[in-house]
Amino acid sequence: MSQDLPLEEAYDWFNSRVSSSMSSYRNSAAKQLRSIKDKVEEVKSAAHRFDYSDIKDPDVYQNYATTIFTNINEIFEDLETPEQITYKNLEDFLSNIQSKINSCMNMLSKYLSWLKRDRSYKDKVKSLDRSLTRLKEDVHIFETKTLVSYSEIVKFERVLEDIERLKQLVERQNELEEEIESYADDVEKITNEINENQSALDEFENHPGFIQLEKNRKELERIEITISNRLSEIKKLSSKVLKAVDNKKVDLNDYDKEVLKSLTKDPLTAFVKEPEGYRGIKSSLNVLKKVSTEPSIQMKKEKLQRAYENIEEILNDELLELQKTAQFIVKQSEAIDYKFQEMQLDVKMKKLRELIDNLKIDRNRITLSIRREKNEVEEEIQSLNKSIEENINEFTNRSIKLVY
Repeated sequence: MSQDLPLEEAYDWFNSRVSSSMSSYRNSAAKQLRSIKDKVEEVKSAAHRFDYSDIKDPDVYQNYATTIFTNINEIFEDLETPEQITYKNLEDFLSNIQSKINSCMNMLSKYLSWLKRDRSYKDKVKSLDRSLTRLKEDVHIFETKTLVSYSEIVKFERVLEDIERLKQLVERQNELEEEIESYADDVEKITNEINENQSALDEFENHPGFIQLEKNRKELERIEITISNRLSEIKKLSSKVLKAVDNKKVDLNDYDKEVLKSLTKDPLTAFVKEPEGYRGIKSSLNVLKKVSTEPSIQMKKEKLQRAYENIEEILNDELLELQKTAQFIVKQSEAIDYKFQEMQLDVKMKKLRELIDNLKIDRNRITLSIRREKNEVEEEIQSLNKSIEENINEFTNRSIKLVY
C-alpha cells in the first residue's frame, strides 16, 4: 500500500533517505574544488611577481610583465566555487575554469615569448609555468575522476530537481486556475447571451410546421418505397426498352421516353406530377407492354410476366390512393415552406445560428491561451509526478503517492 507524501515535504523526505549515499561523493568534490581554488591562488601569487606597475618609467619587458599580472588577476578575479554541490553546478564550474585557463594560456603565449628573451624573468616564468601546470593537473583530475565518480549519484539529484520542478508546475497550475476564474463574469455574460439566442432558435425549430414537415418527409419515404417495389420489374423492362430506343431498334415518342425515364429514376415524382389517376403513366405503360414483344427486347419470361402483372396493377388504379396521399403531402409541405418564406424563418434561424457560433468563439477566446498553457502544465505534471513516484520507489524501496 502506498504512503501519501505531501509535495512540500517530498524534497526533504527523499534527501534525508539518500544523503548518506551522496555525502562521500559531495565531500570528495568539495575537497577537489578547494584544491583547485588553492591552485588558482598560487597562479595569482606567481603572477604578482610580474607586477611593475609602481615603476615610473618601465621598459618594454616590464610593461609586458605588468600586462601578464593584470590579465591573470582579471581572468581569475570572479572565479567562484559553487555554493551547492550538484552535478550540474560542478559541470558549470569545470566549463568556467577551463575557459579561464584557455584565456590565460592564449594571453601568455603572446607575452611570455618576449619575456623569455630576458634572463632576469627566468625564475618568474618558471614559477608561473609550474603553478599553471599544477592548476591544469587538478582540473584534469576534477574532470576525469571527480566528475566521473560523482555521476553515480546524478540519478538522486535528478529526482530532487524533478521535485522542485513539480512544485513550480503545481504553483503555476494554481495561478492559471485563478486567472481563468477571474474571467468568470465575462464568460457568464456571454453564456447567458448564448442561452437567450439558443432559446429563440429552439422556439423556431420546434415550430409545428417543422414537426409536420418531418412527418411528411417520413410518409413520402414510405410511399416512395412502396411505389418503387411495385415498379421493380417495370424499371428493368423500361431500361431495356430505352436502351433499344437509343440503339434505334425500337421507336418511342418523346413523351413516352420521358415518362419511362421518370419511372426508372424517380417514380414518386412521376406520380406526384401526373394529374389524379395518372392517365399519362397508364398510356406509356400500355406502350411499354406493346413494345416489350419486339425481338430486340430480351428479358427472362418470368421477369417479363412479373412486369406485366405490375403494369396491370397500376392500370387498375392500385396506386391511386398512394398518388392522392403523396400529392396532398407535397402540396401541404409546399404551403408550409411558402409560409416559412413569408415569415423569413430560414433567414432568422440562419442569423441566430451564426450569432450563437460567433458568441461561442468569443467565449472560448477569453481564456483560450490560458487553458492551453494549463493543459500543457497538467500534462507535464502528470508525466513528472509518475516519474518521481517510480524513482522514489526504486531508490528507497518505499511506495509513495505525492499529494498536493
